[in-house]
Amino acid sequence: MLSPLLSQRELSVFSNSYAEAEQAFLGAVSALGSPAEVTTLPYDGRGPAGESLASQQVWIGAADAPRVLVLLSAVHGIEGFCGSAIQQDLVRRLSSGQLSVPQGMAVLLVHAVNPWGFAWCRRVDEQGIDVNRNFVDFSQPLPHNAGYRELASALVPDTTVPSVEQLAQGEHALLHYLQRHGQYEYELAVSGGQYEFADGLFYGGRAPCQARLNLERVLATLDCANRDVAVVDLHTGLGPYGYGELICDHPLDSAGLHTAQRWYGDSVTVPESGDSCSVPKTGLVDYAFHREMGPRSCYVTLEFGTYPMAELLRCLRADHRLRRPGQQPFTLPGSEEVRLQLLKQFYPAESQWQTLVLLRGRQVIQMASQGLMHG
Repeated sequence: MLSPLLSQRELSVFSNSYAEAEQAFLGAVSALGSPAEVTTLPYDGRGPAGESLASQQVWIGAADAPRVLVLLSAVHGIEGFCGSAIQQDLVRRLSSGQLSVPQGMAVLLVHAVNPWGFAWCRRVDEQGIDVNRNFVDFSQPLPHNAGYRELASALVPDTTVPSVEQLAQGEHALLHYLQRHGQYEYELAVSGGQYEFADGLFYGGRAPCQARLNLERVLATLDCANRDVAVVDLHTGLGPYGYGELICDHPLDSAGLHTAQRWYGDSVTVPESGDSCSVPKTGLVDYAFHREMGPRSCYVTLEFGTYPMAELLRCLRADHRLRRPGQQPFTLPGSEEVRLQLLKQFYPAESQWQTLVLLRGRQVIQMASQGLMHG
């Protein structure tokens, strides 16, 4: 009863850098007894040590399998420390024989969707784009976020070294908006997605980013319309410490939402219903999959909580103020402190948190697999 739930070897799937995570993940894949098809999706740019960057697409199982479990990591780059560990843990358990892929099912792992953000410990990509707000139709007028426009200068001042007075005025503006509109509308304005302020938070961009283009290639090969697909997108930062919330952004009363509720039960939360730690967002990766999925498929986000929302927002604001696109390597005073604070916010490298993450990850993978196989 007093022995650890997970051994040190099992917890060793957590890495200390993007380069270490990629090497460990590919090493685990190469040790698989069953064949795995590995496709490298190149990514322009370099990591902080000059390392090359890429996303890795790994297919395990029959190429024509009618059912596919998909795990995505590092859509928000710095959150890849968690997602990569869950992916690697699954591969290790397949390799050791603890698990096997059922007949008629395959597994697709997309490791490090946003490798630049993973390598540099940023949530965004090299352009400051939030990949999970980038999936909009850029041929149409972009979504307008009046709330963010009102708060933009308070959230991220135009200058990298604002005065004490500017910071105080910003805090007052944020508090005033919160008091007038309430927590839900405040979070919607701040994090729902905006397409106007390139240096700002949750910026969706003005065109498809690299990570989106690579994911669209993955989606084209997946052929969702002719398969049953369970997508689990791995994230961190929202919710209670170590708790893995299953968030579903399928439309209300849609086949995708009904499928998610059937597979995962009442643990599924729905932002549109107001029962989630997340509010509705624009430009999610989810929506690209929704358009292709059949009625017996669904997309969920597995979101692992860390620390309070107010602290998350504080860290993100400091990051966007000090580490802007084009500045890397980030050498402004305070940049390294900001990086470490952000890293802790999205990846508490503590065995208690890691254990909660792996156990919940295993549970959700099991539920998704059972749902695929038994409907």
